[in-house]
Amino acid sequence: MYQTNLALPEDSPLQEFLATLPLKYRTIVALAYFTSSKIIDILSLKISDIDADKILIVQSDSGFSKLVPINPLLRPYLTIYLDGMGQKSTEFVFANSVGESMDSMSVFEVLKLVARQINFPEVYLFVLS
Repeated sequence: MYQTNLALPEDSPLQEFLATLPLKYRTIVALAYFTSSKIIDILSLKISDIDADKILIVQSDSGFSKLVPINPLLRPYLTIYLDGMGQKSTEFVFANSVGESMDSMSVFEVLKLVARQINFPEVYLFVLS
């Protein structure tokens, strides 16, 4: 079963990292952290995969699906991002400019850039991959 009580400790490096990221990337990292998922799996999320209290995540390496409850600490990230999306013509939650799923390489480029700016240990980024 998935932990629903994951909380970020006060003054944690991850909290500072999330606060520094642009909204889209902050939501991607928060989803990966609070659902114990890989970023590549988060990038393939479709709007129809998100319910009021759970998220259906398809694991890229196995093809298996997991139904994960939405952690109360994740909900604000997800709500703010989804409310800001408005009506999009794509099925993907995290789409690129042509409506396709974002590329994980471009996401990690942004994450590494921000991590260097705040001296965030790259070992944490490895955990998200």
